[in-house]
Amino acid sequence: MTTKLNTQTSREAEMARKVNLQTQRATTAAHSESGWEQINMASVAPVRNVDGSVDGGGALLVTTNVDASVYAESFAQSMDASLNDPEFLERLNECLNADIRPWRTEPTPIQLAMLADNSVRFNPTNRYAGKNKPTTKINFGQMVTVDKATDAVMFNHSVELYDFNMEAAGFTDTSLRNTINQALVDVCAAMSSHCVDMLIEGKLTHKVEVEKPTGKPKDQAEDIIDLLSISLTPAYGSSLSDYTVLIPAPLEAILERAAQRAGVDGVEELLGCGVMEYLGEDRGLFLLPRRFTALSFRSTAEGDAFPVEMTRDANKQAWVIEMRGCVDLMASATAKDADGVEVSLPLITQLAWKEPET
Repeated sequence: MTTKLNTQTSREAEMARKVNLQTQRATTAAHSESGWEQINMASVAPVRNVDGSVDGGGALLVTTNVDASVYAESFAQSMDASLNDPEFLERLNECLNADIRPWRTEPTPIQLAMLADNSVRFNPTNRYAGKNKPTTKINFGQMVTVDKATDAVMFNHSVELYDFNMEAAGFTDTSLRNTINQALVDVCAAMSSHCVDMLIEGKLTHKVEVEKPTGKPKDQAEDIIDLLSISLTPAYGSSLSDYTVLIPAPLEAILERAAQRAGVDGVEELLGCGVMEYLGEDRGLFLLPRRFTALSFRSTAEGDAFPVEMTRDANKQAWVIEMRGCVDLMASATAKDADGVEVSLPLITQLAWKEPET
């Protein structure tokens, strides 16, 4: 009997240890915006008539009620809800004009009138004879047409969620939100990077070589603001607020520090314009006139601009989440010159860093 009691005591201690361990690893997979609410908590219940127990009960059974597919589906649904949320497009529009066009349609070109000034000054109290009446030479303004670039960007972002990782840890509500936020940052930065490549390779920029700012963050920020201010094209925008600036990712941290020193809320308030970062090689700064450029996203037959798919890779025991999309960059501008010949207009100014002297 003593041996049985010791055995039962050991079993109860082991089960209690497992219960405590499982409870510590309890996680929540939730994302309120997407409407998904899945709980993975340790389910601890007494089991009756357990073999080997003295009194026929008292043992504990530990189970869980969420598997890896629930975590993967929660992540996929959260990404779908976040990318196709109108607020995501509104946030893009704060930096650069963006729209989602209907399925199987072409982007509508941007038409902007460059008005010619034919005004004349006169004195309303005078009586003018035919020979001295105010006259002016009539000039006609032009329409600037901004169409899509030759190339478009078909972007695809994917991640593998392994069963082992999800069942061992999974997501908490906070960690899922952080994961989604980081994914949105990566998607936007990747789109900006591809747009930079298209601008350079498509020769859609006016390149100006400048000295790369150096020194403390506040000094670099002041030099950047000066460079941007003297590089504006008045015909496209007379102040920095009429532009969006593409900056390399490493420069954002420097400007953030400068914004803290200046006591303002972020880089956009520091520079006085919209700011988007791009990844990869440092190509300098890009000034995009907001009224003359835009992003046009293609949509699916279901109306989604960013379709999200969830597939199973049985060989890897993992779920694959893919986010896709296609965007056209509206930045190819044309107008007619004095002879009526259609010419290209470089809308975007690229401030490229000069090569260091050796």
